[in-house]
Amino acid sequence: MDELQLFRGDTVLLKGKKRRETVCIVLSDDTCSDEKVRMNRVVRNNLRVRLGDVISIQPCPDVKYGKRIHVLPIDDTVEGITGNLFEVFLKPYFLEAYRPIRKGDIFLVRGGMRAVEFKVVETDPSPYCIVAPDTVIHCEGEPIKREDEEESLNEVGYDDIGGVRKQLAQIKEMVELPLRHPALFKAIGVKPPRGILLYGPPGTGKTLIARAVANETGAFFFLINGPEIMSKLAGESESNLRKAFEEAEKNAPAIIFIDELDAIAPKREKVANETHGHVGADLAALCSEAALQAIRKKMDLIDLEDETIDAEVMNSLAVTMDDFRWALSQSNPSALRETVVEVPNITWEDIGGLEDVKRELQELVQYPVEHPDKFLKFGMTPSKGVLFYGPPGCGKTLLAKAIANECQANFISIKGPELLTMWFGESEANVREIFDKARQAAPCVLFFDELDSIAKARGGNVGDGGGAADRVINQILTEMDGMSTKKNVFIIGATNRPDIIDPAILRPGRLDQLIYIPLPDEKSRIAILKANLRKSPDVDLDFLAKMTNGFSGADLTEICQRACKLAIRESIENEIRRERERQTNPSAMEVEEDDPVPEIRKDHFEEAMRFARRSVSDNDIRKYEMFAQTLQQSRGFGSFRFPSSNQGGAGPSQGSAGGSGGNVFSNDDNDDDLYG
Repeated sequence: MDELQLFRGDTVLLKGKKRRETVCIVLSDDTCSDEKVRMNRVVRNNLRVRLGDVISIQPCPDVKYGKRIHVLPIDDTVEGITGNLFEVFLKPYFLEAYRPIRKGDIFLVRGGMRAVEFKVVETDPSPYCIVAPDTVIHCEGEPIKREDEEESLNEVGYDDIGGVRKQLAQIKEMVELPLRHPALFKAIGVKPPRGILLYGPPGTGKTLIARAVANETGAFFFLINGPEIMSKLAGESESNLRKAFEEAEKNAPAIIFIDELDAIAPKREKVANETHGHVGADLAALCSEAALQAIRKKMDLIDLEDETIDAEVMNSLAVTMDDFRWALSQSNPSALRETVVEVPNITWEDIGGLEDVKRELQELVQYPVEHPDKFLKFGMTPSKGVLFYGPPGCGKTLLAKAIANECQANFISIKGPELLTMWFGESEANVREIFDKARQAAPCVLFFDELDSIAKARGGNVGDGGGAADRVINQILTEMDGMSTKKNVFIIGATNRPDIIDPAILRPGRLDQLIYIPLPDEKSRIAILKANLRKSPDVDLDFLAKMTNGFSGADLTEICQRACKLAIRESIENEIRRERERQTNPSAMEVEEDDPVPEIRKDHFEEAMRFARRSVSDNDIRKYEMFAQTLQQSRGFGSFRFPSSNQGGAGPSQGSAGGSGGNVFSNDDNDDDLYG
C-alpha cells in the first residue's frame, strides 16, 4: 500500500486474466506478505483467477459516483424468495457503504438467512462507479439464467491453450497491435495486417485460438461456418457474406472468424502462373512484414496495456534493409506456395570425403550461377543436368542438398512415385507444373530422387495402365529440351539402378554428366566419422575407419548414432541415480558433481560395433563398378589427340581446299569436318 501510496478505503483497479478487470476497496492486512493480496471468491471469479495467480493493481482515484445502476439476480439463488429484493438485500448492502462496482461483475449479498448473487447489468457512468446514497438502483427484470453466466465464465483465453506459444505470439502481434495501437502502423506508413490464415490438421486448436484472441482483445467476434454460408440459390451465398461483414462493421473493432474456409474459397488454379516469384500482393505483404519486424524491435518499449505510445518511440520507428531481408526470408511467393521450395542447410563440411565429386559438382552447378560471364565469354551454354548413381547410403541426396545450399539456389525435391496418379494426363501435368515452378524459382536445383521409378526404359512396362510411366518420361524429356537457357535450372537425378534408366534421358543435353558415387575409401570414412563425431575426442577414428572397409556413409552414420544413443542412455541413467541419492540423502549431494558422461567414449563405440552391418554386398558393388567401366569404355575416345601441326602438313589430302591441314585445327575451331 505504501508503494502505491494507497490509504485504507481507497478504490483500486484489479486486472486479471482474459482482460478481466474489477474495482475494489483496499484494506490493510498485517498478516499478508507484501507481494500477496487477499480477495474473496466472488472477486476471484470476476477476474477469472485462482489462488496463486498473478494480478495487477493500480490506484483508481477518478471513479465517479454513480447516477444509476441496473442489477439483476441469478435465477437459482432467488428460488423460493418472495418479497422485495431491494429492501431485504440491496438496500442494507449499499447503505452508506460507498461500494465500487463494475459492469459485468457479480456480487454476493447475504440477508434474511439467504445469500443471493446479483449481476451488474448497467452502470451510469460506465464501466464502473461508486454507489452513493443518491444513486438510483434498479433491480426490475427477469433473473439471469445460471447457464448463460457459466458460458461467459468458460470463455477461452490464451492461458487455456497449451503449447503453440510461437504461433500465439505471432497472432497477438498481428491482431492485438492493429486493434489496440493503429497509430503505430500510421507512423510507419503501412497498412496493418487485415487477416490471418490458420491451417493445420483437425483438432490442433485453430478455432480455439480464434476464440481466445477475440475474448482477450475484447473485440466483437463473428463466426462464419463456411459450409453453412453456401447456398444453391444464385447470389444468396454472397448476400450472406455481405451481411456478416456489415454486422462486423457496425460492431467494430471486430474479428470475423471463417471456419472451414476451403468451402467458400477453394484454390484458384493458374493464378499468377506466368509471374516470377513475387506478385504485387506479395510485395505489399513483404513491406507489411518488414514494418512489423521494425515494430518488433521496439516492442520492449511499448506497453500493450497503455492507451498511448511515447512520441519518442513513434519518431524512432524506421524500416531498414535488414528488416526487408528478414521479411524476405519469412515470406513465400504466391506462385511457389503449392510446391515446397527450400534452400537446404547442408554444407560441404557435413559431407565427408568425395572431394573429386564435390569439385566436379561445383564446376557443374556453382559456376553457371556465380560466373555466368565466363560462359558468355566462351560462347557455351552450361550443362543442364547430372545423374548420381551408386550404392544406397553413399550421400547422393546429401550432395544434391549441399550444392543447392552452396550456390544459394532454391531446392525442389521430387520423389518419383509422387508424380504418378491414376488419372489420365494428370501425371504429365504434374511434371509440367514442377518444371514451371522451378523456372519461376530460378536459380533452382530440381532433384529427382529414385529416378529409376519414373524413368525406366520405355516399352517394357507390361501391365502399365495406359502407359502412364512412358508418358511421364516423354514429358520429362520434352521439358528438359525446352528448358530456357536464360533460366538457371539444374536437374540432378539420383538412382541405385542406372542400368534400367531410359537411355534418352542420359544423352548429352539432358542428364549428360554421369557421376559414380562409390563406397567411401579410408580417407573418406575418416572424414565422414569426423563430420559425425565432433563431440568425441577420445575415439581413434583412424582405427575405426580401417575396420569399416565396405561400409557406406549411411552405415557409418548409423554406428555413430547408436554410440550416441548409448551415451545418452548412460547419461540419463546417471542423472536418475543421482536424483534418487539426492532425495534419500540431501546433505551428501550438496557438492556439484562433474558430468559423468561428458562425451561419447570408446566403450560406446565398441558396443555399437557389435550391431554394425554392411548394407551393400560385394556382389552389388561389382555391378556398379562394371556399369561404370562399361560407361567409360562406351565413350571410346580415351586416347584421342589432335595431330600436331608438322604432321598435319605432311600430306595434302589432310588439309582443306583453302590451305594446309595443320591450320584446320589450330585456327578454325568451328570446322565440322573433323574426320574428313
